[in-house]
Amino acid sequence: MSRRTSTPSAAQIRWMNAAAVYEAMRARESCTARDLMTVTGLSRPTIHTTCDWLIAQGLVVEVDNDPVQDSQPGRPARRYQINPRAGFVLSLDIREGRVTAAVADLTGGVCGELSREITPDPSLRSQVAVHGPEIAHDVVELAGIAPDAVWQACVSIPAPVQSREYEPSTAAEYRAGTRDVITRLHETLPWPVVAENDANLAMIGEQWQGAARKYDNAVLLDVCENGFGAGLIVNGRLVRGSKGLAGEMTSVDLLSGMGPAGGVMNKMAQLGADEVRDPADREGVLHDLAHGDPGQVTPDVVFAALDRGDPAARRIADEVGGIVARPIAMLATLLDPELVVVCGLSAEAADRLMPPIEEQTLDLYRRLAAPPPRLALSALGNRATVLGGVRRALNEVEGRLFGSPHSDRWPATTLRAADAR
Repeated sequence: MSRRTSTPSAAQIRWMNAAAVYEAMRARESCTARDLMTVTGLSRPTIHTTCDWLIAQGLVVEVDNDPVQDSQPGRPARRYQINPRAGFVLSLDIREGRVTAAVADLTGGVCGELSREITPDPSLRSQVAVHGPEIAHDVVELAGIAPDAVWQACVSIPAPVQSREYEPSTAAEYRAGTRDVITRLHETLPWPVVAENDANLAMIGEQWQGAARKYDNAVLLDVCENGFGAGLIVNGRLVRGSKGLAGEMTSVDLLSGMGPAGGVMNKMAQLGADEVRDPADREGVLHDLAHGDPGQVTPDVVFAALDRGDPAARRIADEVGGIVARPIAMLATLLDPELVVVCGLSAEAADRLMPPIEEQTLDLYRRLAAPPPRLALSALGNRATVLGGVRRALNEVEGRLFGSPHSDRWPATTLRAADAR
């Protein structure tokens, strides 16, 4: 019995062609029909017809020819580019002690960005209600655009979020808080809103513009304030899992040696305080810098002692390196990524801790008798999540514009759209 297949309608073919041409234009500041033919496989008439349709929608503009690029004899080729200011997207990264917002045009170019330190508040709903709308409107004003020019907002949530719906995961500790936050976002922001896990957005950002740009299989380990989080890219696609829980690392916090309190910096201060209490360390640099008081040990004190060659501080750095190396090894052996990106460390912490993290990871892999993945520090730092939010919002816009599923990978593999000749 033969399987019946449906034939795309003329309207579907037009949308497919438009999506392919629009995406191909991303690779260049401007391009000719020949450029687009090479990338998409579409015929010249189809390219021009599609570009004319995109121009009519305000998404593409025809630009003057470049005398250098178009120096061949004959009629100058028509040259096209995306109209970046046809619309804008907004990204909000809301944390306990800081809120960051960015507005970007349709090419992903950031037009305005703000970051504000705020009084830490354990209530995520409060942070969203009080600070989210205020900084969102301020950054739109900073960018010099009208609020109704924003087509989509993306907000990072430090909790699991379902892949295709705004329902939270079924995990009890997240259920009520996440639902309240998402409801509040829809009530307070005047734009369509998509919510996404913060580590997932950081992974999207790193693959779009950061350390993972050339990788189809990568893991991001977020060494966050309260433990670990992870963003997972497998075969070019973000992995969320059935309930949005992929990348949640709560159990790993215990298995790694981090402990229930969580947080690498907290762990470092705790280990430093233990060293100061140890009678054998009373002659050490760390003991002197803390004035013999375990309560005065902070990560900065440990770093200062480490810079002065203190053996106790070195032991602490090695132990913390091992704590971070264990989830790296666990994720890497499960998913076999080409790259593991470590983010969430301050520049000062990364400078001191990345060497022992790399050393401890290599030691684990020697014991596993397996080739280790490449390790890299985040190239975007604390901007990874907000830039990932820009890309996620653009995905939503492009999905609506062209009526087809979008990819979380950017730039995505070019579609070979149907050629309506």
